[in-house]
Amino acid sequence: MNLSILGSTGSIGTQSLDVARLNKDIKIKALTANSNVDILEQQVREFSPELVVVTNEDSAKTLKVKIADTNTKVLSGESALIEAATFESADTVLNSL
Repeated sequence: MNLSILGSTGSIGTQSLDVARLNKDIKIKALTANSNVDILEQQVREFSPELVVVTNEDSAKTLKVKIADTNTKVLSGESALIEAATFESADTVLNSL
């Protein structure tokens, strides 16, 4: 399963990532958060998603610098959530916004 998680830093999102840790068949393709770049950075480093969306634009700029050494693409703004929700690499979307 290739999964996109909308709201990955919240309670449901983090619990979903706990399940992904236990099931290696789940590949995380996209993650989104509002502004929690510290948790999101940890998630990016662990799961190596192709795409990350941070709705808060200042926080997205901060995250982009923090994960510049990865291959994860960072987008910002609420409209970018649509890209994560319809991300072609993901066949399943978990909406925990």
